[in-house]
Amino acid sequence: MRVSRLVLWSIILLLLITNITTIFILSGENSSDEFVVLDETPVDRNKPLAEIGNDEVLYQDWMSELIEQYGESVLHDLIDKKVIFQLAEDEGLEIHPKIVDRELSRMMVMQGLLSEGEKEKKIEKWTEQIKYRYYLQQLLSEDVSVSEAEIEEYYQSYQNQYQFDDMVQLSHILVSTQQEAEYAMARLDDGEPFNEVAQELSIDEESRADGGYLGFYSETSSFIPKEYYDTAISLEAGTYSEPILVNNGYAVIFHHQHLPAIELSYDEVYEEVRQDIALDQLQSDVDASALWDQIEVKLNYKNEKN
Repeated sequence: MRVSRLVLWSIILLLLITNITTIFILSGENSSDEFVVLDETPVDRNKPLAEIGNDEVLYQDWMSELIEQYGESVLHDLIDKKVIFQLAEDEGLEIHPKIVDRELSRMMVMQGLLSEGEKEKKIEKWTEQIKYRYYLQQLLSEDVSVSEAEIEEYYQSYQNQYQFDDMVQLSHILVSTQQEAEYAMARLDDGEPFNEVAQELSIDEESRADGGYLGFYSETSSFIPKEYYDTAISLEAGTYSEPILVNNGYAVIFHHQHLPAIELSYDEVYEEVRQDIALDQLQSDVDASALWDQIEVKLNYKNEKN
């Protein structure tokens, strides 16, 4: 099966951003003596970051090593982003809101359980990444000639790749008997956290250690009983079900969140399809630096050792 270019870029970009932010972990507001790394842990730059016997690691040592190894790469990433967004603004490029929503849903599916605060932060970051990728593809492919017939034929062949199926995010507690299910329900009704009850009572060894967490599933998924989806879709997010009878026992379902289906028409994905065809025709890799010469970029830093 052909995997759409946007799906691949979602995965690649997510991994890339994760790696960069794991390495280059400074926040943007670092003018004070204290700064915050990505996990929101405050760090005092005037104190040693680590003490090893009679030796110590200083903030300056840490920054020098980060800049030495990764500074130029991260600097180029920052320039790429500013170049792409400036060119997109100059040319009046737009991305259909439903494409952004679809890509956000795809990225959400790749995540585990997130708090509402974590979700808001990720959605803001992902939205910028999605627009960057889309604008980059459009800018690199805008001079490539693609016929209407090619676009329509391509869409007819791969139109499902441009849609998003309705999905639910689930956890469960699976037990052998109705009596055990009622006992689990009693503890949940008394306010015990779902994941703790699952860790203690569930007989599903694959999900028990994760508090019964299963992940995201669509109506057509063959990895869970059909009753799971049907039950979850009838629940409000953040609530659990009454025990339901399944082939291997009784299950209590927790519905974390619902990602509704996103269906895009031919007109709505026309430009995206054109980009996919055009990018296949390009001889070079997708690289934002190819667009630097369209804007005056003065690079004042270069690591001579690289």
